[in-house]
Amino acid sequence: MEIPQVWALPLQEGARRLEAAGCTYEVQPLLPPRASEADFEGREVRRYVVRQQQLSANRLALTIVYR
Repeated sequence: MEIPQVWALPLQEGARRLEAAGCTYEVQPLLPPRASEADFEGREVRRYVVRQQQLSANRLALTIVYR
């Protein structure tokens, strides 16, 4: 199975491509020190994939940042 490269894409687009290829993934946010995901709730932010790591044959870990 061909796993699509999704780094540098918005998370929504990367997720769409991975799901279409039959891959599962987990999201790992990369946040500034002392920040949490709750700090970004209610804000209009874009999430981008900055790292893609293969965990098994069709499972990936995606590291994302907020912009």
